[in-house]
Amino acid sequence: MSTAALILLGVVFVLACVSAWVQWRYALDDRPARFDVTTADGWALAVWHRPAVARRFQTPVLLCHGLANNHAFMDFHGAQNLARFLSEAGFDCYSVDLRGAGASRSAHDLPADATVDDHVHFDVPAVVDEVLRRADAPRLLWVGHSLGGVIGLAAAPALGTRLAGIVTIGTPLFFRFTHGVRRLLWLGHVLAVWGQFDATLARLVAPLAGRVALPGGEKLSSNLANIAPRTQRYLLANVFAPIWKGVMAQLDDWVKNDVCRSVDGQVDYRAGLAQVRCPALVLGGSVDLLCPMAATRGLFDALGTPDKRMVVLGTASGHSADYGHGDLVTGRRASEEVYPEVLSLLREAALRAEQAPPVNG
Repeated sequence: MSTAALILLGVVFVLACVSAWVQWRYALDDRPARFDVTTADGWALAVWHRPAVARRFQTPVLLCHGLANNHAFMDFHGAQNLARFLSEAGFDCYSVDLRGAGASRSAHDLPADATVDDHVHFDVPAVVDEVLRRADAPRLLWVGHSLGGVIGLAAAPALGTRLAGIVTIGTPLFFRFTHGVRRLLWLGHVLAVWGQFDATLARLVAPLAGRVALPGGEKLSSNLANIAPRTQRYLLANVFAPIWKGVMAQLDDWVKNDVCRSVDGQVDYRAGLAQVRCPALVLGGSVDLLCPMAATRGLFDALGTPDKRMVVLGTASGHSADYGHGDLVTGRRASEEVYPEVLSLLREAALRAEQAPPVNG
């Protein structure tokens, strides 16, 4: 074996050891139970169930992560755990690993690709059907961060009355304002050496987070001053997932042309916003570079439901900090300033849903 090959093997071994140590050192506490759901096209999606501490609502909550994340972003660690907060308030909570993220696996575990359309047309129906079956409920509530909110809104017309309410957190559907998305996509393409951007490599630099300034797109994705250094390390060690080349290509189209449409151009997901009739809460961050306030306002204005409200988290609104993107869920005081806003909408929507007539069919 050549010297170069030996050096390469040594580097791979060291990186594997570092990755394993980081996973052990920053393992998340209090993990929910997992079950798998099979989609119509053969993917096995991992869904993580955190039951209500004392169930007060029949209507379950489905939490959906965003781009380059997995379920652990929504069911995280310590006080920064939205799923646990909601379960303590009486909701059964289900957090999903979308295809390609976390513990989800393709059919026969073969290499695959994905688009946002696949999330909307395959992942959502499979997970929603199984969550409603397990919860023995006719309707559910959707909480989505970033792309997780886009997916929920895109699926809303098909879900119809089975969607009791929706909360979007830092969710962009208008892209002429989002220069940060352009920068993140550019970085993703540069680093997508094997056709996809494997954001799980962030784990390798997790021990440095909050201690030294790290290059790359992490400042785009959050106001780091609003995330405790220790939390930053746990985030890098646990919540990142690959970005599929198909998703990046679709987002390229959205950003370049300020559209939000299917790959074939036949479905305008923005047009579906007018069909959303359930209660909705639109949450945005005052310094969110991936979903600026203008994009947040555009989403809010386009929603067809009359029962909607928008909250922008920032010092101008009396909050402790100006919120960016990821810190809307994992910020220092998100459990005090953001989570109660989410809970308020979910509580109102659940009470309304549970007083409504049964869902037809």
